[in-house]
Amino acid sequence: MGHKIITVTRQFGSLGRKIAKSVADELGYEYYDRDIIEYSIKEMRGDIEKLAAFDQTLSSPFERMMYPLGRGNAAMKKALFEMEKSIMVDLATRNNCVIVGRCSDFVLRQYGIPEEDMLNVFIYSPIDKRLLNCKDELDIDNPGKAYTYLTKVDKAREDFYKHYTKHKFTSTRFRHLMIDSSIADFDKVAKSISDTARIKFGIC
Repeated sequence: MGHKIITVTRQFGSLGRKIAKSVADELGYEYYDRDIIEYSIKEMRGDIEKLAAFDQTLSSPFERMMYPLGRGNAAMKKALFEMEKSIMVDLATRNNCVIVGRCSDFVLRQYGIPEEDMLNVFIYSPIDKRLLNCKDELDIDNPGKAYTYLTKVDKAREDFYKHYTKHKFTSTRFRHLMIDSSIADFDKVAKSISDTARIKFGIC
């Protein structure tokens, strides 16, 4: 029996990363999100200076969300994503883990991770709730700025997912569980995901 993997794809402001981290903590799984890029940069030995330069042009966390593979040329982005894919598979075959973003639900299937070893989750929330989360969780007090960030990051994630998977960001094609994070406190939402994982993976 292989290692168990939970992938989390999420709308901006849905508390997806916070929920995913809570799921990992509750189940005792490893947790990976932007760490994957850092692993990739370390592995791309010949191009590490170029990749670092791309990262330095992104001055805020929100810009990094809007440009998941930096602002480099298409060939460099493709090379980085290919490295990310191989690292995701390596992590998934070494540990029980929660992986956030990076088309992980699609990638792991393409690389042959068994269906029974994965739980693919999509976390969403109504826009008014996500705007409130931007204020309470991300300290964005200006409603106009929060809306701009939200729409731009959502668009970037949608484009990124569509480009690499050829499917819509909100598609149910590779997801087992679609959950509205506004239905309860984040820890209760996390517990519902953990409980679903226990059921799917046969964990007592």
